[in-house]
Amino acid sequence: MKKNLWVLLALSALIAMFVIAGCAPKPTPSPTPTPTASPTVPPADTAAPKVVSTDVYKYYGAVSGPCNECWDCDYPFTKDPFTVEEAIYTNCTCAIEEQGEFPIVLVNPLQSPNFKIVITFDENIDTLVSSCIFNPANWTIKVKNAGRVDTELSSKEDAVWVKSVEADGKKIIITAAVIEIGTAKLNPPYPYEPLYNNFAFCGLVCSSDDAAIYSKVVSGPWASQPFAWAAPKVADEICWELSSTCVISDELGNVNCGYSGCDCCLEPTCTTCEEGCPFGEPVCPTCVNPCQ
Repeated sequence: MKKNLWVLLALSALIAMFVIAGCAPKPTPSPTPTPTASPTVPPADTAAPKVVSTDVYKYYGAVSGPCNECWDCDYPFTKDPFTVEEAIYTNCTCAIEEQGEFPIVLVNPLQSPNFKIVITFDENIDTLVSSCIFNPANWTIKVKNAGRVDTELSSKEDAVWVKSVEADGKKIIITAAVIEIGTAKLNPPYPYEPLYNNFAFCGLVCSSDDAAIYSKVVSGPWASQPFAWAAPKVADEICWELSSTCVISDELGNVNCGYSGCDCCLEPTCTTCEEGCPFGEPVCPTCVNPCQ
């Protein structure tokens, strides 16, 4: 009897242990930590400056260079100021200054030969690393127009010369000048022989007014004749090229070379751009250069 009692007590204790264990609260699982996102590091700037635009403007600063020497004025003088006629035709006027027995001829350009080229990049230029840009010899400037006697004038031929180079943030500004000196061949109708006129024309052809003056200068005494030199139908296109040995750097030291660009000096217009930058008059309040 006692043995059975001990067995019952043992079983009861064992059952109680299982009941207590079954009723114990289950441990709460620890939450999985959310990984912290690493900040995105922007890629390093390794690109060299890129040309965004080239803009050309007439500039009426002080005249210097060959346009102060528009060849000789003709004699005899009949009026003051004296107009260049017969000997050489140019967009200059002549004045005379008496000094003793011989007069001194003063030549004054009617049209400034100067213009500015504004080159805009996509980022600031480091002018210390890019100091070679300030050397005028590192720039080749060309003025092109199929309507001129000389269809391409170049700084390599002393027809165009760089006067100064400036840098301002993202911009490089070149001040230059141009003069075309040549001989125009005019063809009167048969049986007349060709006629030749020496001329000197200072500055750019950027408007229909400039083109009319150019025709008059180039045609000389035959400007009113049917065989006069035709006025250019398009504006000058100005192209620039930086020497391949000259680098341009941004402020992070990214460099490149071989830069170039072009723009025509067409007056602002709202017409649709046509090949060759034809002349046009502004016809709306906000005008843009369509040849950029």
